[in-house]
Amino acid sequence: MSTSAKTLATLEFEKILARLARHTSFSASRALALALRPSPDYAEVVRRQRITAEARRLLEMQPNFTLGGAHDVRPQARKAALAGVLEPAELLDIQATLSLAVSLRNTIQRLGINLPLLTALAEGLADLSPLAAEISRCINPRSELTDAASPMLSELRRETRLAHDRLTAKLQRILSSSTGRHAAQEPIVTLRDGRYVIPVKAELRGQLPGIVHDVSSSGATVFLEPLDAVELGNTWRELQLEEQREVERILRALSAQVGQAAADIETTVETVAELDLALAKAKLGEALACNELPYLSDDQPWLAHGPAELRLVNARHPLLTGEVVPISIWVGDAYSIVLITGPNTGGKTVALKTVGLLTLMAQAGLPIPADLGSRIPVFDSVHADIGDEQSIEQSLSTFSSHVGNIIRILAKAEPNSLVLLDELGAGTDPSEGTALAQAILHHLLDVGATTVATTHHGQLKLFAHVTPGIVNASVEFDLETLAPTYRLTIGLPGQSNALAIADRLGMPADILDRARQHIAPDRQELESLLVEIQRERQQAADAARAEQIARREAEAIRAGLAEKLMAVDTEHDRTLERTRREMERELQQTRAALRTAAKEIARAEREAAAAAAKEALDAAKQKVEAVEERVEKVRRKRKPRRKGPLPPIAVGDRLWLRDLSQPAEALAPPDEHGELAVRLGAFHGKINVSEVEGVDKAEEVATVDTSLPPTEPPPSELEVRGMTVDEAMPLIDQHLDAAFRAGLPQVRIVHGKGTGTLRHGIRDALSTHPLVKSLSTPPPTEGGEGVTIVEVAR
Repeated sequence: MSTSAKTLATLEFEKILARLARHTSFSASRALALALRPSPDYAEVVRRQRITAEARRLLEMQPNFTLGGAHDVRPQARKAALAGVLEPAELLDIQATLSLAVSLRNTIQRLGINLPLLTALAEGLADLSPLAAEISRCINPRSELTDAASPMLSELRRETRLAHDRLTAKLQRILSSSTGRHAAQEPIVTLRDGRYVIPVKAELRGQLPGIVHDVSSSGATVFLEPLDAVELGNTWRELQLEEQREVERILRALSAQVGQAAADIETTVETVAELDLALAKAKLGEALACNELPYLSDDQPWLAHGPAELRLVNARHPLLTGEVVPISIWVGDAYSIVLITGPNTGGKTVALKTVGLLTLMAQAGLPIPADLGSRIPVFDSVHADIGDEQSIEQSLSTFSSHVGNIIRILAKAEPNSLVLLDELGAGTDPSEGTALAQAILHHLLDVGATTVATTHHGQLKLFAHVTPGIVNASVEFDLETLAPTYRLTIGLPGQSNALAIADRLGMPADILDRARQHIAPDRQELESLLVEIQRERQQAADAARAEQIARREAEAIRAGLAEKLMAVDTEHDRTLERTRREMERELQQTRAALRTAAKEIARAEREAAAAAAKEALDAAKQKVEAVEERVEKVRRKRKPRRKGPLPPIAVGDRLWLRDLSQPAEALAPPDEHGELAVRLGAFHGKINVSEVEGVDKAEEVATVDTSLPPTEPPPSELEVRGMTVDEAMPLIDQHLDAAFRAGLPQVRIVHGKGTGTLRHGIRDALSTHPLVKSLSTPPPTEGGEGVTIVEVAR
């Protein structure tokens, strides 16, 4: 993007980057944040905003998600690649970063159906978990090598401890001896130059033979290593040196592994930094209350190919604090230049900077504090001349400084440029300044650059009014409070409030009258016209508010009448229902009376056949009991374990298995490994013949079929359109359970597109469902985003 560093500084883009950097987790992503620049490429801007929207979605699904613990270990990887030996703390930083990368990749891939760009970015995270595990095995969190780092290190440390114990025990025995007690200055053992020594009185050093390693400052004490302990001390020291050499060997080996993976480590760190930058953008958006833009969408329709209309709805300057008055502005459709007039400190410059800064933020992939309905073109360049940049060193006046900036801007302005000019024509003679401003605006109009300018010159208001392609705008001023309201109005020039303010502050009337005499009549008429327009505009706004209040009241009345009508309909339905129930009761009573009469008529006939019916009933009961007894015997019978070898097993034989009371049916004879297929109720499987305790031959058995009827498979598609997530999920759970039992490989959940709330809710719930293996979206011809394909877990 050919936007100069001067423009970025003028619009305070660096302050936004500084706030962005505060949301990053480590130095690599912080450097990316501070180096971020707007892009003039439409596709790249859309990609950046999609990534930011996905990062916001990730934080919504995982509120506690963080990249804390990541380190920029690229210098250490390069050092290891050049055969350098890394310190344990450096290796631990590499281990923490690689472990975090694996966790980050797994988390994003698990949620990948909702985060396609972040998932693609996470593919750059190399799986170096074996290297991370090896470092973790060899080095503990205190940056010390563990005994598990190598068998040699473990053995050396064991021998070193034994040698140390033998040495200290020997020294304690010397101290406890009569000679040691007499010669020692103190009954302690201390270290000098890595050797254990005893503080001995200088005059008695001859009583305890040994090597002097140090002398006290007074000369009264010598630090002596007894000769009897020298060999033990040498052994201990040699073991320490061998241990240190083994530690260096292990560190060299670990560093070599890091060096071999240096390229993958650098790529992983860069990818983690990009993902952390995306999360930082989402967090910045949350801090700035950017709740609307960007949003999850493949094409980000609020962005446009330039040149196009720039529209900001309720836009807030992101660096202002307190109660910020939002502005709405649009330029680039019917007119390409907006000229803002109004009093000083009224908000003209803030409006100018808001337009420029939000444009830069959008093209950098940052969220913007504006409402839905906003639309920002992707400009090739942004140019700004804002503020007083008088240069004493260059002996340039304010006017000269502005003119120099404007000359550079005019040379670079193109049809797809955004130009911001503050106090156009100020700092010189008003008539000449006005003429120059008109010429500049004419040039920008001919070029076709989208332009927002501010001015104090009253004649420019008329120029903007009569020139096609230019529109007036103003910031409002409250004459009652003598304070600006900071509200921006498009289509209306600002009033000159100098005399009105002077009147409110108590300026004498005769002075004000004399001042008005010096104002040209056409200028007074223009100001009077503006006052009248403002009054009519206020009346129209009041009428609109009154109409809105009346509309709300009418809506409330309509709702009340509808509620009463519904109550009448409900009572009517209740009356009909009561009448229907009463008629049904009477009908039931009539039918009962008819049944009683029929029973009386048929009683005689039944009494005649009662004995025969009783005999038939008793016989039937006996048959039922006999069948039940046979079934129960077959079902509950426990075949005692046979002694001796089993008879040959054939198809259809009933097999009694160890620890089971129900017999199985042989489906095939045993193979050469003693394995055979069996059926146990509705279940089929293979067992070893060693599990068989008894065999009933097929010709001896009365078979009872205990198999279960096959499960009826549910439909492969479930329709939940129009439901809420809470209404849809129980139906989906039941459908998935039935599909799992029936062995269906996948089901289609039809939820529709709509606002995406139902789709996101269902997919979030299914992403952790135990019966779901994976989720996918079908092609647009098969439903697209309105359908979720669920692969059922097996």
